[in-house]
Amino acid sequence: MPEAGRDARGQHVANLLEFQPDESIAQVLTLRDYGQAPYLVLATKNGKVKKTKLDEFDSNRSRGLIAINLQEDDEVIGAELVSPTDDLLLVSRKGMSVRFTADDEQLRPMGRATAGVTGMKFRAGDALLSMSVVTEGAFVFTVTDGGFAKRTPVEQYRVQNRSGLGIKAMKLVDARGALAGALVVDATDEVLAVTSNGGVIRSRVDEVNPTSRDTMGVRYMNLVEGDVVLGIARNAESDDGDDELEGDEATVSADETTEASDAGTTS
Repeated sequence: MPEAGRDARGQHVANLLEFQPDESIAQVLTLRDYGQAPYLVLATKNGKVKKTKLDEFDSNRSRGLIAINLQEDDEVIGAELVSPTDDLLLVSRKGMSVRFTADDEQLRPMGRATAGVTGMKFRAGDALLSMSVVTEGAFVFTVTDGGFAKRTPVEQYRVQNRSGLGIKAMKLVDARGALAGALVVDATDEVLAVTSNGGVIRSRVDEVNPTSRDTMGVRYMNLVEGDVVLGIARNAESDDGDDELEGDEATVSADETTEASDAGTTS
């Protein structure tokens, strides 16, 4: 794939891979070789997780390989390279979370053409939003589609057994929007937030002060009417350029980040 500038349109992934009519990309991972990690863990919308030896995916077939057996109403939402000593953090759309260790006792290895096991259970209307590998000393960064964010030390997320309802990752109220993204990040990381109007906003994680797990967070982005946050991602290449990339009028400012009360008020 040739390197292109930020404003370039790029090429359709169908030029590289063959897709089924209803198939789409869930996640892209950087991989040097198949010895980079022992396992690949997949997570699905319905809370299934599956750990498979990474070298089982060593193939250059353009049509790909079967990675997991999915139920008709399920889909893959994330993938991570892991070792048996890693902890994984699952976060649901309604702000619940489960942290568990990816060892063979909690998550035994399975072949590619299997359905996996239950990683997290949900209350009615909930579904899995994200899966991240936990690193000690890091933070859990959550953002709502209404532009509110929270940064919490990962130590506040205790290790549990998988297959539970979990503990709260963020207090959500209708006025502040539904959870749009959750990442495990370092304080020096940058986060990219993509909005429905086509805006891409870049900001430093440390612009949001750390707070406890069961809180609503602070105003993170000013969104124009009708615009919402679609998702967030860690910026792989930080530089000293402008904090705002081209897009619509969505903005983020450290000066406008103020603590929100737990009473459901809006900024």
